Order: sequence, then structure tokens, then C-alpha cells
Amino acid sequence: MKFHIIKRKEETIKNLKEKSKRFRLKFRDKVIKEYFKKMPLNLNRYLTNFYTGGIIKKYPEDFIVEEITPEGIILEVGKSIKFKDVDNWKGNFIHFTLEKKNWTTLDAIVEIAKRVGVSRKHFGFAGNKDKVAITTQRVGCFNVNLNKLKNVKIKNIVLRDFQKTNKKIKLGHLWGNRFTIRVREPEVLDKSLLKKIKKEYKIFLNYYGIQRFGEKRPITHIVGKLILERDWENAFYLYCGTPLPNDDEKSKLARKLVDEEDFKEAYRKYPRVFIYERKMIKIYLKTNSYKEAFLALPPYLRCMFVNAYQSYLFNEIVNRRYEYGFNKLEGDILIDNFPSAPLFGYKVRFASGIQGEIEREVYEEENLSKEKFKIDKFGYFQGDRREMIQKIYNLDYSIDSNSYILRFSLKKGCYATSVLRELLRR
Repeated sequence: MKFHIIKRKEETIKNLKEKSKRFRLKFRDKVIKEYFKKMPLNLNRYLTNFYTGGIIKKYPEDFIVEEITPEGIILEVGKSIKFKDVDNWKGNFIHFTLEKKNWTTLDAIVEIAKRVGVSRKHFGFAGNKDKVAITTQRVGCFNVNLNKLKNVKIKNIVLRDFQKTNKKIKLGHLWGNRFTIRVREPEVLDKSLLKKIKKEYKIFLNYYGIQRFGEKRPITHIVGKLILERDWENAFYLYCGTPLPNDDEKSKLARKLVDEEDFKEAYRKYPRVFIYERKMIKIYLKTNSYKEAFLALPPYLRCMFVNAYQSYLFNEIVNRRYEYGFNKLEGDILIDNFPSAPLFGYKVRFASGIQGEIEREVYEEENLSKEKFKIDKFGYFQGDRREMIQKIYNLDYSIDSNSYILRFSLKKGCYATSVLRELLRR
């Protein structure tokens, strides 16, 4: 009799746990779906009536990004540049040009660091470059053997233009980038239209492009909002779980297992290329803390989530200002003579007038406060301001078979996809 009572008790406890788990899963799924509904990508205004249609990035060679240094030097693909060594080199810092294809900047640097036997922390760069592209940029490193660097051989990566220097390269240490982009299979391939675009297309909406939010999984801004709300649990399940249509089959399976709280199996099933998801799952299994799982990520990646949310709100403010136009209004805060909008943070300055009303409206709708941008152990987000429109430099075109090629330059922080969206309308 006693055995049966114990058995029934164990079954009751098990059933209660299963019921509790089903409730949690259902509630979490509902919360995440609500965020998807409320926070779709908001790049949906246009300044021009130009339209060609077409596709970009069919091949990496279709999208070339060449960094322009603060001194105005264009790091041309396939071309060596002689950078002068300093006279009194102290033996610490080396700069070089990184040319890559089908690599993210961070993945390329992690691999280079591995080959020369140092941590990724030994390297610095001015800005991230696209993955599905051919790109160039200056990279700096300290306490790395020059000969080892020169002997690095990695598929689709070239290191050149080595320079002995006593300076670091920090984020933002560039003028901008030159883009050479092939648009394939346009619906309209009209020389007179392209001439008109060259002559008249001077200014674009300075949206943060889709890369900021994730091209395959556009969720980074939602994760950022959840983190600001200190909702670490839903942030964890959205980032490591939540299968989406564009996910490959293996990662879909792993994400489904995360959603079902089968973390050990999810860790085993996740392909190894998903470094950060696997790392977070591993830390959660050790600590049983969703926040600790996020704290295990590198600082730049932690910042990326909140930065994406700040960018999403910036885009939203651009959309609301669109109704009033982008000529200077009383109360605007100007940057390079263009009206700006905030990247909200604990120290950001608000405009006044109509623009100030728009900014405060969004701030209040999102239930923001200065304290939310100060996240213990995770990061402090000061905020900034950014131009709502920006200038296109040296726009030119050529026609090649059933394609046209655009070449133009943009200042740092601007997205070529934000220029192209006016023409591609997608």
C-alpha cells in the first residue's frame, strides 16, 4: 500500500511539472509572438520615385566594400598601398589591410588570431563589413609577431600593406566606405533613368539597414528590448530558440529543443558554427541563469542587442518625421547641417519643437527611462544622435549585360542597402 501511495505521489508531482512546463511554453510563445507583431522592421518610407527592381548579393563579387581611411585613402580591392612605418616604433602595434570574401569581419579576425596564436582581443578594427561581399579594411593588432601575420594563409582572406605604428585602430576610425554594387535582373534597365538617378539622387534616408537586425533572423532589436526590460528569460529563448522560416533544418531542430527546455540535446544538435548559441546554452546548464548566459557573450555582441533596439527606434523616429519633411525646423539638433534623431540612452539630448515632440512620444510609448540603459554587469548605453538624412558621394553607374553597376561613397555608419532600397523597393 505504502509503495502505491509513493508511486501515485510521484506521478502527481510529475504531472504537475509537465502541466507547469506546458503553461510556461504557451505563455512564452505568446509573449514572443506579441513582440514580433508589435516590432516588425520599419524601413518603409521613400524619398524618391526611382525604381529599377533587381537583386543584389547573388554572388559576393556583386557587392564590393572598400574602406576609406580618415586620411581619404581608398583601400582598393587587389591593390597594395605602401603605408609608411613610424621612425620610433616601440614594437607593439601593427596595422594591415584585410581583404576578405564570404567572411564576417569578426569571424575573419577570430581565425587570424587563432593562426598567429593570440586572443582576438589583440585585434582592433574601425567597423564591421558585410559577409556576402568582397571587402577591404584596416585592422590593427598589438603584441603579434609580424612574420606570423605575413605567413597567414586562409581561404578567401588576404593580409597585406603591413605597417609598424604606435597607434591603435578603434571603432569609428575611418571616413567611410566606397561601394561598387551590381544589380542583377532589374525590371527596368533604362540608361535615361540611370542618368537621372546619377544627376538627382543626392540624399537618402539614413536608416539603419537590415544587417543591423539580422538578415536571416531579424530579431536582434527585439532581444535588445527584452534585455532593457530585464526579461532575460524571453531574450534567451528568442535568441537561442524560436525557429524561424529562414533557419536551416539543423538549427531549426536545435532551436525547437531549446524551446522545449531540452538544453543538453539542443547543445548536441546545434551545428558548431553557432558558437554563441552553444556557449549560452552551456553556461545556462551550469548556472541556471538566463542573465549569466548573456554575460558569457563578448562585450561587442552584448552591445549589439541594445544597439539594434536603439537603431530600431531611430528608424521609427525617421518614419514619423517623414510626415513633416527633412528641411530644418525650429528646435532641430543639426549634425553637418542635417536634422538628427536620437539613439536613446541614459545621456541623450532631446530636440525641441516638432522633432522634440516626436522623440518624446516614442520614448514614452516604449516606457523608457535613463535607468533602463544602465544594466549592471552587462553594459551602460549612453546614447547619441544621428543624421536622419545623409549625402551620397560620387554616385556613378555603368551597364553590363542584364545588370547595372552603381559606385558611390558613404560616410561611416551609413548603409549602402539604405541607398539601394529606394531603387529596389524591398
